[in-house]
Amino acid sequence: MEEVSSKNYMINYGLATSVVLVSFSLMLFFLEAHYEQDTTQTIVNTIIIFAGITFGCIAFKNANNNKIKASTVRKIGTGISLVIALVSVFYFLFLTNIMEPDYMDKVLEISYNQTMADYPEALQGMDLNTFIENSKPFTFLTYPIILISTLLFGFLYSVFLSLFIKTKKQL
Repeated sequence: MEEVSSKNYMINYGLATSVVLVSFSLMLFFLEAHYEQDTTQTIVNTIIIFAGITFGCIAFKNANNNKIKASTVRKIGTGISLVIALVSVFYFLFLTNIMEPDYMDKVLEISYNQTMADYPEALQGMDLNTFIENSKPFTFLTYPIILISTLLFGFLYSVFLSLFIKTKKQL
């Protein structure tokens, strides 16, 4: 019997998961809580991503007569993560250029204030404007960090997930 194509599952579940993630991010934006990067937000984002990967792999397994290889789980999980990462980068571009153009300035100001409160010696007497001007050239790194971290965590979770849902060899 022919194996079901995994590409559709990667795209569909990646987009569905991305819609949930963007909706959560928009909710935070409208509640003006998008600057607070607390543990709860990170946990919720991680659960959403892991749920999307899990549901995508299980749906593929069910469509494929309950058969799935560990390598296929890794491939589907990484593919879903890639779609999520790309949508996340586009959402972040939309946020920082259209919804709130001064987003990075506010983030750097919050970072400066936090560093000043926790480790004032690290700033070596630098004022807020100097800190922002020195930090701005490095804000472009946000985009590759989103891509790499989402892909890495998606791949690692897929490896872990493959240990549990792969089809066991029949004796």
